[in-house]
Amino acid sequence: MKAEEFKQRFLPYHKVLYRVAFHLTGNGQDAEDLLQDFYLRLWTKRRKLPPAANTQAYLVTMIRNLFYEQRRIRRVDFSVPLDQAGEPPGEDDISHKMEVSEEATKMEDIIHNLPDKEQKVVRLHIIEDMTYEEIEHDTGLSNTNIRKLMSRAKERIRQIWKQQT
Repeated sequence: MKAEEFKQRFLPYHKVLYRVAFHLTGNGQDAEDLLQDFYLRLWTKRRKLPPAANTQAYLVTMIRNLFYEQRRIRRVDFSVPLDQAGEPPGEDDISHKMEVSEEATKMEDIIHNLPDKEQKVVRLHIIEDMTYEEIEHDTGLSNTNIRKLMSRAKERIRQIWKQQT
């Protein structure tokens, strides 16, 4: 699916999806973030999208599922009392930003130095959020081969990360 077809098919539902996102999050900024994540996921999975009879219902279900998935991932750990939780780094905390940036750069370097096939599979699966089946379709590699490459790559990444820290 090309960008123009994508726009014609899905952008007319932007207002409806924003209202759904706002209803779920209760906040305009969070709704915009959810909608942005939704369109990114929709774009990355555009090759596997069904020609839905009721596109609006499909999209509303998809954004709702994304919201619940993100909520599960961000679930708060209530085992630590709030008064002992400490303070999060401030948005202006430059040392925190530098640390995160340095770690991201290290990870990019590690991935860049993996063997070509492992690097490609890692980028497709982790960075572009593609399933093994989608990677199989795009690369022509077998599902078993993709799993082995991912396993080897993850192990190499762990070993190199431990050596660097």
